[in-house]
Amino acid sequence: MRIFSLILLYCLSLKSMASDNRTLYFNRPADTPQARYVIELLQTAYQQLGYELELVDFNRQSALIAANDGALDGQLGRIHGVTQAYPNLLKVRFPLYTFNLQLLSRCLSCTFQQLDSLVIQSGYLVANRYLETTPFNGHLVEVKNNITQLNLVTQGKVQAALVVDFHLREHLADIDLESLKIETLLTIETYHYLHRKHKALLPQLEETLNQLAEKGTVAMLKAKYQI
Repeated sequence: MRIFSLILLYCLSLKSMASDNRTLYFNRPADTPQARYVIELLQTAYQQLGYELELVDFNRQSALIAANDGALDGQLGRIHGVTQAYPNLLKVRFPLYTFNLQLLSRCLSCTFQQLDSLVIQSGYLVANRYLETTPFNGHLVEVKNNITQLNLVTQGKVQAALVVDFHLREHLADIDLESLKIETLLTIETYHYLHRKHKALLPQLEETLNQLAEKGTVAMLKAKYQI
């Protein structure tokens, strides 16, 4: 996977140099209502500025590195604070949407610090940031997707999971909620990020997004995708 990512980075760099710089490349996110909303909103904003947004299939765990290196033109949506570890990324100061980081636990009376085991999604910044500020002393398990997280909790193999509310919402109908506790830990805003080579584009993009909000386009798209 590492070799494939390096080859794709090289190909994207060549493609970017050969283009007229009016096409911006971002990695394709997981297919969720939030992702579809962000894609349509940003496509609309970029089109008004004379740019085209193009998605490429890319290893999501390497996408931040690629964006920071300039092989990708940025990130469609990431949490606040990404620039601390990836300084070449500039935040577009327009909150796209908010979501909650939640604790799904089999222990109805435990506090977070009392849990024996916890599962998180590997490479997911939200969970990692929370653990940086709230140390966990139990057994930590990392898996590749949220479905595996939920399975480990419901099967009793781990005591709890750190999950994002809209990932959990998709599976609530299949979960015995009487035996589990769901607690909201953080409410987080999501932002669009561009590589610093596009610094001149930031104020134009921010103005366009604010205009789309004033016109009701943002609210309409949130309603469309039930954000």
